[in-house]
Amino acid sequence: MNALTLLKSVEELLYEVVSWLVFYPKTLWMTLSRPLRTMAYSDREQRDKPDQQYLDTLSPPLFLVLSILLAHGIEIVAGLNIDQSRTAIGRMITGNEQTLLAVRALMFSLYPLAYAGLFLALSRKRIDRETFRAPFFAQCFLSGTLAILISLGSIGVRYPSDVATLAGLVLMVVTMVWFLWVQTRWLARIEGIGRAAALGWSVLAFAVSMGGVIGMGLLIG
Repeated sequence: MNALTLLKSVEELLYEVVSWLVFYPKTLWMTLSRPLRTMAYSDREQRDKPDQQYLDTLSPPLFLVLSILLAHGIEIVAGLNIDQSRTAIGRMITGNEQTLLAVRALMFSLYPLAYAGLFLALSRKRIDRETFRAPFFAQCFLSGTLAILISLGSIGVRYPSDVATLAGLVLMVVTMVWFLWVQTRWLARIEGIGRAAALGWSVLAFAVSMGGVIGMGLLIG
């Protein structure tokens, strides 16, 4: 690799990283304020050419990963260290930053996995790599928002302050209510699925996803 090629690579990397400072808060605000419109936007972007997708926001999986990275950075700044696990697998995961972040990303990916699969099943559509992509990507916008807000709430709960603990609990509860409300409205758009049924399916998918997250947490120890 010659010097010019190296400089061009650094230029692209620098631009990409700096652009996150603009597009991460924009994507987060869009998802919080207009979640269903943001998910519909993601569906439309899937029909564009790959190099023309998500020009106005971060791509959904990148948004999810950056949410987890940001939450971990805040955790470090707040001085909240990860407790040493009592299991060999847990020590292997928590002892390496990259592995820990990868596992956390996998944990929060369970929500898009469950809801995208449920959406296709209720829509009576075949589940394959083509049909699964659009609802999964749309769900990553919601999961990224869930990840950053729940992580911030968890940091508040762990912080040695009664006010921070209360604020953290409130944030976590409000976030989960918001998440279930959006999912209910999203599933209710499926033909033949009423609002009550959509709420039931939404709670079930959330419980299944949460069970997977808790199971992975217990594995880590």
